Amino acid sequence: MAGSIYLRRGDITTMVVDAIVNAANSSLLGGGGVDGAIHRAAGPGLLAECRPLGGCPTGQAKITGGHRLAARHVIHTVGPIYRGGGAGEAGLLASCYRQSLGLARAHGLRTIAFPAISCGVYGYPVAEAASIALRTIREALVAHPDAFDAITLVCFGDDVHAAYEALLAGDAPADAVDLRGRLLGGLVGLVVGDAIGVPVEFHRRETLDRQPLTDMIGHGTHGQPPGTWSDDSSLALATAASLCAGYDPRDIMGRFLAWLEGGEYRPHGEVFDVGITTSQAIRRFRDGAPPPWGGAQENDNGNGSLMRLMPLSCAVHRLDPAVILARSFEVSALTHAHLRSQLCCAYFSLLIAAILDGADLKAAMRRASRTLRPQVPADEAAILRRLLDGSVVDADRSAIRGSGYVLHCLEASLWAAARHPTYASAVLAAANLGEDTDTTAAVTGAICGALHGLEAIPRRWRDGLARGDYVLDLATRLTERILDESHTRHDAH
Repeated sequence: MAGSIYLRRGDITTMVVDAIVNAANSSLLGGGGVDGAIHRAAGPGLLAECRPLGGCPTGQAKITGGHRLAARHVIHTVGPIYRGGGAGEAGLLASCYRQSLGLARAHGLRTIAFPAISCGVYGYPVAEAASIALRTIREALVAHPDAFDAITLVCFGDDVHAAYEALLAGDAPADAVDLRGRLLGGLVGLVVGDAIGVPVEFHRRETLDRQPLTDMIGHGTHGQPPGTWSDDSSLALATAASLCAGYDPRDIMGRFLAWLEGGEYRPHGEVFDVGITTSQAIRRFRDGAPPPWGGAQENDNGNGSLMRLMPLSCAVHRLDPAVILARSFEVSALTHAHLRSQLCCAYFSLLIAAILDGADLKAAMRRASRTLRPQVPADEAAILRRLLDGSVVDADRSAIRGSGYVLHCLEASLWAAARHPTYASAVLAAANLGEDTDTTAAVTGAICGALHGLEAIPRRWRDGLARGDYVLDLATRLTERILDESHTRHDAH
């Protein structure tokens, strides 16, 4: 199946893709606009790699590593200066896109982000340039339907975005859900999913098959009112509150203690559910033990770190993959320090990074697996096989567990998100798997909220949340901080 074309506003230097395309000058030694921004973000290593390439003719392309960029590679192409349209500019501009995609295909690169080549100081009329770019990309996708997962058109200026939007209208998944909506959807979606699952926690699948959950209800297992969220959301909200002030794992842990023993981050003032591994880690922190505070034995692989990770995953989504891995490992180890829990958390953060960049679920899974595989030892790779090869989403429901084991939780959430087209249907399917229903629904809710955006979460469920205004306010504060940190101003080249 041919890859999808996505349209998004933003800074191309922050894209977590296989390759970004640089609208370079013929020297390949850096310049203004996008070219200068990419060289600044990549660091001096990019310039050093470009020097021996001997420049690049107009309409051609050359490839380098990504260096300090989130993208693994940079494809440098030289667009034409617009001289009125009679000097072969259209053919040269089309060649830039064609040659860039050809290089990507030759190197097995499946996710590519393009700027609007030649639309800055080179003066190419925006509407004409957008039409040429889109036509050439579509031709490549038809000619090589299995070569690419996603081609993203990254727009800094409103004029370029509007031109592409008009051309894509009704024809392609033009990323109608913006980054703000995805961030809010993921953060709020976790809490809503948690609240959906709380009343049926520990129910057997056979029981739920006879009387399935179909809406947000109350009471049940813990006797709580409708809309009540559990420790899953409390710890996620504590993490979000900490990240609003910056990344500080010790502060995160201090907020966990404030939840467990100080009355903070609770829906109704009481703690009615807490995992043993999590509570033991928090008490080790309280008693002055050195980090990591999480248990590291085989039986410490509950889903207690995965369930609260979404705020961290959102906060790091535009950082270098090495940073995403390191921080996901570290934040997991606050309560769950076994390598398997850390690997599942790292996979989740890489998945969310790809989703927030506009990838669909299966493309995001492939990207997460490619990045994580070098970190996975052989014994763990065998255990994580269905996750790493993506086959879990094709499994029969009977082969999916909703237990409190971290791998079961992650697999079940991916399965539910992949097999159900809406936020509501996926979250209900996750809860109806039985067992640890609140956490499976929470993780599914985080994934689907990021995929579909805040407005995809049923309004009655959002309005029915305990302390709903507090949840939305905290999610909004973290979202605005993430957007502020990731916004870099530069002019289109």
